[in-house]
Amino acid sequence: MITRNIPDKARTTFSLLWERFGKRLPSKSFFLFSFVIFLLSILASADFSTRQGLLMEGEIAQVEVTADRTFLFEDKQGTKARRALARKMQPLVLDRIAVPGHALLSQIESLFTDINEAHSPEEKEILCRRISRETGEPVSQEVLDALADTPVQNALFSNILPFIEQRLRDGVLSESGIAVTYPGGIIIRDLTSGEERLHTEISAIPDLKNLEFQLSQHIKSLAVSNPAKKILAQIFEIYMRPSLIPNLEATKLRADTAEAAVAPVVHRVLRGEIIISQGERVTVEQQMKMRILLQGKEDRFQWSTCFGICICGLLMALGLLFSPSGKPASPMADKDFLFLSVLISIFALIAKGLAVHGAQMALVSVKFLPESLAYAVPVAGAAALSAQVFSTRRYLVTGLLLSFFCSLMMKGGIGLFLFYFLATMWSTWLTSRCTSRRDVVWSVLPLTAGLIAMWAGATLLQSGSHTRYFSECISLVAGATFSMILTFALTPIVEMTFGYTTRFRLMELLNIEQPLLRDLMIKAPGTYHHSLIVSNMVEAGAKQIGAYSLLCKVAALYHDIGKLTKADYFIENQSTDDNPHNRLAPSMSALILVAHVKQGVELGIKHRLGPEVTDVIRQHHGTSLIKYFYQKAMNQPDTPPPNIEDYCYPGPRPRSREAALVMLADIVEASSRTLDELTPTRLRQHIDTTVKNIYSSGQLDESELTFKDLNLLVDSFHQVLRGIFHHRISYPEHAGKQQQAKNPQFKASTPPSATSPPGKNNALPVSGFTGTSKPIRN
Repeated sequence: MITRNIPDKARTTFSLLWERFGKRLPSKSFFLFSFVIFLLSILASADFSTRQGLLMEGEIAQVEVTADRTFLFEDKQGTKARRALARKMQPLVLDRIAVPGHALLSQIESLFTDINEAHSPEEKEILCRRISRETGEPVSQEVLDALADTPVQNALFSNILPFIEQRLRDGVLSESGIAVTYPGGIIIRDLTSGEERLHTEISAIPDLKNLEFQLSQHIKSLAVSNPAKKILAQIFEIYMRPSLIPNLEATKLRADTAEAAVAPVVHRVLRGEIIISQGERVTVEQQMKMRILLQGKEDRFQWSTCFGICICGLLMALGLLFSPSGKPASPMADKDFLFLSVLISIFALIAKGLAVHGAQMALVSVKFLPESLAYAVPVAGAAALSAQVFSTRRYLVTGLLLSFFCSLMMKGGIGLFLFYFLATMWSTWLTSRCTSRRDVVWSVLPLTAGLIAMWAGATLLQSGSHTRYFSECISLVAGATFSMILTFALTPIVEMTFGYTTRFRLMELLNIEQPLLRDLMIKAPGTYHHSLIVSNMVEAGAKQIGAYSLLCKVAALYHDIGKLTKADYFIENQSTDDNPHNRLAPSMSALILVAHVKQGVELGIKHRLGPEVTDVIRQHHGTSLIKYFYQKAMNQPDTPPPNIEDYCYPGPRPRSREAALVMLADIVEASSRTLDELTPTRLRQHIDTTVKNIYSSGQLDESELTFKDLNLLVDSFHQVLRGIFHHRISYPEHAGKQQQAKNPQFKASTPPSATSPPGKNNALPVSGFTGTSKPIRN
């Protein structure tokens, strides 16, 4: 009901879009494949390793415990000792004040002013009692008169007082024992200017006793009596005060800051490092290491990690659906997604099993770490299997998915992932160049050498230095050997289970001793010769555009096997001038020609050529028109106009590059034999025109060929055909045969007359080669 309300133009547009893209949408199998990726993501996020229980201090370790990962361990005792040392080394903060110097000068000046102003005996007596009371020593008027002497006061104010004032300005402690307990020295802080100065030599800072001793040496040089000298020394001792005052609050604040700034003492425990030896009594430090090691294993599963892995895996899997040009690729069959699901699941489970086993053994011995076993995972063999059934783009994506999930199962980093991915690429490259099973066996040597080089690069990338080199090399050799064995063992199973035509099967089909090829050679020699040339053309063209060259070559050899049932009805197999089509109606001739496609598919299924080859047989004519007999039916008098659908191949049109390549080579090779006076230039023009006509007719719309591919194919076809239809020199004994000298083609390739019906009809589309009456083979 809704469709009726849509305008015709919009409905037509929708139909075209559905015709082009709707049929290539992911099938239900892709969603099953996506579900498998989700399950593998759950498996990769889970931790199934057996855990060692925590050993308490004083217990005896029954087994050797090693670190299965690298972690940091804080040494609390070392941290406490380092922070205590930082507090102890904090210097004592001393505030330097200017009051003692000024106060001393003021008091001395006031005292000697009173001495100078005391003239009467009563005043002198009062002053003597005051000084005696302050100093604790008896003072007589004779001592007072000696202190009032002008030379004594000049020496006092010009030498002694400036000396004392300078010492107080530099800094004087009350006693030297204050700074002895601070090995970091002292900091003298000037409260006036804010300047601070660190002194590590505490003995260079005088105290009051040291200053008094220096002062007594100066007083001894005065020309006064000993009692006067003693009284004078006592006066200075009473009036002198220290100029450096300890600031304990500032010192404590700085000590706290220094202690807090000390970083914790952290030790790095490397993966594989022995934490507790077997039979050893557990210490406090070892107990703490085990506690930290087990703390990282509390969460056995994280959903965030699971969803992250799943999203990345699905994004990688999108490469299976699109071509490099960005257009939707040829649709994958349900069995393709099923095969990928089984393949990735099996090898991911192998990796997970090795990871769990390695983690268990890592608790017992450092020789069985997961890193060593990771290189034994035969991802190279899995990639080789995919390379036998998929095209380049798809087995690259398969290798990427295998590397991604296997590295996650092994808990590896970027180095292990790159090792796996490079291993899959190297393995597929070697497999694609093997021409026999013997070559596969010998490929284990370059495979092992390549894996060792990749392992060295991955190890250097992770900047890892360890002692597992020998065990990892053994794992590499085992992985390469196991990959080769799996390739042999699983290939027949894959062929029988999923119905694939693997590379090995394709190589077997190339053998000329195959029954179909022998029958074709004997019963239809012209078709066999044509198939050989087409196989050479498609092989060269496939290598130019990056298609599956082996599949193209095999499909080209078998694309016309349907002609075996009625070989005499195709002109390339007719050895006489008697053409059976002369006795048949055009519709019957067209029916016979169309039937060879169906009969070829039936023979391909019967002889187990594989779906890939039979699909090419079914599609190599597309929906093209058998133009010769259609025009012949049109020219018959007293007959109704023929139905064009009765003279077209049923199709479908080529849906892969390989099928399109066989169609192009088939038509180009057959039509090239009809050219007279063949020259390289004329041959090139003919090939170019033929390919353009096929493209313009829409026969290549469902394939993945681009304009660049078509240009490369034209060049490749021209090179092959130019070598086949080349000129030969005229031998002396045949110099008289001018007609043969003028014709550079083989005798078997002489084109039939325009009046004789072709055995192999013109399968060019309607738009190609209009106006010509010569039959064209395709």
